[in-house]
Amino acid sequence: MSQRLVSGLVVAALAAIVLLPNLGGPPLWDEDEPRNAACSLAMQQTGDWIVPTFNGRLRVEKPALVNWLQLAGFAAVGVGEAGARLGSALLTLGTCLLTWRIGTLVFRPEAGVWAGVVMATCLWTGVTGRAATPDAPLAFFTTLAVWIFVRSAAAGGRLWNAPVRVPATTALGIGTACGLAMLTKGPVGLVLPLAAIGGFAFWQAAIDPGRQGPVMSRLVPATAAAWRGVRPLVIMAAAVAVAAPWYTLVTIRTDGAWLREFLLVHNAGRFAAPMEGHSGSTLLYYPLVVLVGFFPWSMASGLIGRHAVVALREQGTSAVGMRLVAAWVAAWVIPFSFAGTKLPGYIWPAYPAIACGIGLFLADWIARPTWSTDRWMRLAWSLLALAGVGLGIGLPLAVHRLAPGGEWIGLVGLVPLAGGFLASRFHAHSSRLAATGCWAATACGTIAILMAVGPVSLGRTGGTRHLLARLPAAGIAHPIGSYRAPASTAFYAGLIAAGGTVAELDDPADVVAFVANHPGAPLVVDSRFEEQVAAELPDHYHVLRAVTVLPESRELVLFGPRHAPQPLTQVATTPDRQSVFRHH
Repeated sequence: MSQRLVSGLVVAALAAIVLLPNLGGPPLWDEDEPRNAACSLAMQQTGDWIVPTFNGRLRVEKPALVNWLQLAGFAAVGVGEAGARLGSALLTLGTCLLTWRIGTLVFRPEAGVWAGVVMATCLWTGVTGRAATPDAPLAFFTTLAVWIFVRSAAAGGRLWNAPVRVPATTALGIGTACGLAMLTKGPVGLVLPLAAIGGFAFWQAAIDPGRQGPVMSRLVPATAAAWRGVRPLVIMAAAVAVAAPWYTLVTIRTDGAWLREFLLVHNAGRFAAPMEGHSGSTLLYYPLVVLVGFFPWSMASGLIGRHAVVALREQGTSAVGMRLVAAWVAAWVIPFSFAGTKLPGYIWPAYPAIACGIGLFLADWIARPTWSTDRWMRLAWSLLALAGVGLGIGLPLAVHRLAPGGEWIGLVGLVPLAGGFLASRFHAHSSRLAATGCWAATACGTIAILMAVGPVSLGRTGGTRHLLARLPAAGIAHPIGSYRAPASTAFYAGLIAAGGTVAELDDPADVVAFVANHPGAPLVVDSRFEEQVAAELPDHYHVLRAVTVLPESRELVLFGPRHAPQPLTQVATTPDRQSVFRHH
């Protein structure tokens, strides 16, 4: 078996361990997952794959490719959480493999393997790679665009020559990948990968030893050389050819409403000002996000950053590869740092580049250790062990507040605690490869357990899925009412409710009208409005079940007639809640 095949299998296996176990176990999370899944469910039920809708309304937040992936997942494993998340998990596995190949091509095989391992086993891969959102497809297609560029350049030896020259066929491939990224999340799918490749090409042209004169005098010629070398018009034309058919159809079908709101509100508006409370420091937000997202590899972040700076100053292939990494990271981090709205997932397409930088550091430390690096790596093992202690203490405290009974998840802290100790022992015996392998095993084990088991332990609180399990799984003849309930209600109710949608009720008068028109129909209500809604219900209605929905930690109640079937899992009604209904 070839070394290349073994390396690929190792990266794929680690990624699969993190991404695939218990994929359908936790209920759909937060607001984005259920909104995307409910939109996909509506496409499946109506047969309309062009116009995205959520609970019967036009959904303008995202293009449709994520929904097409989820429809494929529904066809493969059934309609549910696993089907909604399968496409993200598989594409993220693909992103890890592309990271391995890019690291191999721009640095060397050992660095590429470690880059793939880091990408496969960091925290944010476990979080977003398993999520039913567009982030995983966007990361895959933008990384694919960079890999197509790197593969072509490396094959012809052009990557290490200044200036960069991209063949027309390569530009078409890059544009195709960017077009798919545009179908995933809009213009950023083209603009930012092109900025990464163009920024690298400009950097290469600016330092071309064949150019004479001071640096400032080289800027205009370097810009012209980068423009000619990257062929941006060809890339843009290919991207538009891929994305334009759907954008044109959805614009026509919605009389321009979808395109107008998507571009003006969810692109320009999000960049100009914070939306939905998502803001943060221009300088600190994304560096902190990266430190958390690359846990537990970020234990040596200071050493990794210093190594990247040193590599940029050197001559040779490592410097060229690090320039590509730097341009790739800057293309994503700088624009979003200045955006009004900030979310951790916005810069996930830069993670493969950062993983390549970490991979080079690991390969160089193993092959060419220095006294200084060895000394600081001993600190990294201590930090890894301390992180285990922190998880062992912090997780039970957090879970006790959110979902009492799942405090045992704190045992996962034993993995980095033991990993830090073993890695330090291997390092003490001058086995740096074994120490780094122990680090990788610790990362894989910690993230895999957190992702496969952690959400399930939190899910003990119920969530909308458990709330609606009180109703017949085969479906009900009524619609389901929703009073200020979360987006997950639309997905889970859509699986069983008549018509596949929920009736969104905004005030007590709506409740009265809904129950009058649909006698016996169940209602999902935010508990903050429980008394207000209960006052409008007929005497035979009562609380069938109450659950807590995460991450908001808010309680939902299910109202229905007294003759409703017994719940699958009995949930005690609190004395305070019983008192609400005594007046009936």
